[in-house]
Amino acid sequence: MELMLMPSAGFLAASIILFLIGFLGFFGNLIVIIIMCRDKNLWTPVNFILFNVIVSDFSVAALGNPFTLASAIAKRWFFGQSMCVAYGFFMALLGITSINSLTVLALERYLIVSQPVSHGSLSRPTALTIVGSIWLYSFVITAPPLVGWGEYGLEAANISCSINWETRSHSSTSYILFLFTFGFFIPIIVISYSYMNIILTMKKSTMNAGRVNKAESRVTWMIFVMIFAFFLAWTPYAILALMIAFFDSNVSPAIATIPAIFAKTSICYNPFIYAGLNTQFRQSWRRVLGGKREDSTTMATATSFGLNSKRYKEVSCVIDVKGKDKIKLSALNKSTATETAI
Repeated sequence: MELMLMPSAGFLAASIILFLIGFLGFFGNLIVIIIMCRDKNLWTPVNFILFNVIVSDFSVAALGNPFTLASAIAKRWFFGQSMCVAYGFFMALLGITSINSLTVLALERYLIVSQPVSHGSLSRPTALTIVGSIWLYSFVITAPPLVGWGEYGLEAANISCSINWETRSHSSTSYILFLFTFGFFIPIIVISYSYMNIILTMKKSTMNAGRVNKAESRVTWMIFVMIFAFFLAWTPYAILALMIAFFDSNVSPAIATIPAIFAKTSICYNPFIYAGLNTQFRQSWRRVLGGKREDSTTMATATSFGLNSKRYKEVSCVIDVKGKDKIKLSALNKSTATETAI
């Protein structure tokens, strides 16, 4: 009889939590995917990268969480070693893809807010190239254990699989250093640098002009909340992994399961953040899901997040605000938007 690594109550609690995580992560991200696919107004370059995060989270919920849930119910991993390696690699790939996507979004916000003149908004081809590069970079970081540098193995009371943090071989230790450097620490540095400069720029803009672009502020805040939620979920697990890998920490399987499961909650947050902080998404939600329409009817929009590009063809918007005054909004090449009543 195989020895259980934590009490039956622990497996029961893990099963319930994993079910809730899978349910919220699956349906929450699926709704976002459906709405974005059906409303072409949401297909802006920045949203391509946001969509990359949503797809990654949905994939974890749909293709990864069922294995862990089934193992928690069975009180052991019973899918075999090959599936353990495949699961560990796939989950690592999706996790690194999410953090890299958020890092790129933070850097994009920094360039738009801090250097709007020299850096316009992303073009669609550029955004798609960035998305492809994110996946390639993430694959390069997570694939080495498949060819012998590091290894994937059981973790969290043997109900999940990930990098084998406990192996003391030179190969595993050097790979863990590589993984944390390029998959965790560098993204943290880039994100921290970007948002420190964003905060300073916005503070300076407020002092000089008395205001900042509200649309840019909203999307910058939304991305910050997404980043904060991601690191809130993953940092305890990262700390535990480093302790096990480099400090010979004697952590019981039951205790080790807690941060491992908590990290998986990261797939649940973004749909709620996106719906709560993205005005255009909420409008699309009402249109696509048949909810109450807005009283105001927007006939055309320049971009989803505001006029932040260096160059624009002439764009006109006519907005009827609750039957009152009509406003014409024009954006000309290399000029600021102007409003005139008509």
